[in-house]
Amino acid sequence: MEKVSIVVPVYNVETYLNYCVNSLRQQTYTNIEIILVDDGSTDASGEICDQHAQEDERVRVLHIENGGLSNARNTGVKEASTDWIIFVDSDDYYDKRTVEYLVGLRDKYGVELVATPVIEVRDYESKDFSGSLTEKSSEKLDRYTALKEMFYGNRVGTHSGGKLYKKTILSRFPYPKGMLYEDLAIAYEHIASCKHIAVGDINLYKYYRRPGSIVNSKYSDKLMDFYEAMEWNRSYIERDYPNDKEMRRALNVRYVFNGLHVVHAMLSSGMYSDVNKIRKEYTRYFNDIIPNPNITGKNKVKYLLLLLSPRLYSTVRNKIG
Repeated sequence: MEKVSIVVPVYNVETYLNYCVNSLRQQTYTNIEIILVDDGSTDASGEICDQHAQEDERVRVLHIENGGLSNARNTGVKEASTDWIIFVDSDDYYDKRTVEYLVGLRDKYGVELVATPVIEVRDYESKDFSGSLTEKSSEKLDRYTALKEMFYGNRVGTHSGGKLYKKTILSRFPYPKGMLYEDLAIAYEHIASCKHIAVGDINLYKYYRRPGSIVNSKYSDKLMDFYEAMEWNRSYIERDYPNDKEMRRALNVRYVFNGLHVVHAMLSSGMYSDVNKIRKEYTRYFNDIIPNPNITGKNKVKYLLLLLSPRLYSTVRNKIG
């Protein structure tokens, strides 16, 4: 049983932290180290980390000056004593068989990166998956297919959670510091560094959507980091697949639908003139979206509503999800 490191960036999450860490301490795969990176917390988070370390010898705590999420993740990777890394944000949590499942897929397919879906929850009462870890499908994807799937957000996401990484990948491509969409900015490089990756269909990463999260927030200039992250991805495509229309099409789909986070924040802040500018730009991607079989009918309706009228889109989007 090869040892696995779980890196947890921690910043002012005293209300949620115990749920997260307890889900890690209860893993069925027990040969783990849990690295809690206290990123200069000003609440009781640091003390909670230390308490867990006193109770469980597998828990290590790093108290560092506040440097942001990416810096905390990168610090945890550097300090990890193993060759395999899993991430979890400190207000999220894992099913108790997550590490067992990820390691099993790694060993089955002989890969350096394993990806599984993220499921959104609104509380900490989500029951653990009770079925067989082999009852749902899994497969090995080549690099090209995995990158396209990442842009479409189907079987491979950009979120760092629910993944098992070979440490060398993260050391070679650390998370960009100070960027809000750090996962989106660097996920391409993580996948592109692998010949194949494994993907599984069981939702074991529980993403807790709390008040104040990006998807619930009003507009701030930091949301513009999304466009910088997408420019990073466009540069990757220009470098690796300069003449590939299908890859560019997938990239454009990611640009439009992930960009709705920015649109929603602008609408919540009454910034209709700015949304209109985005709407006009989005018209150029019509042929990438409407005939595209990789996009659900619901998402096509969202796109058409936004093109028709941002105010109408704002009125009905909560009804269609």
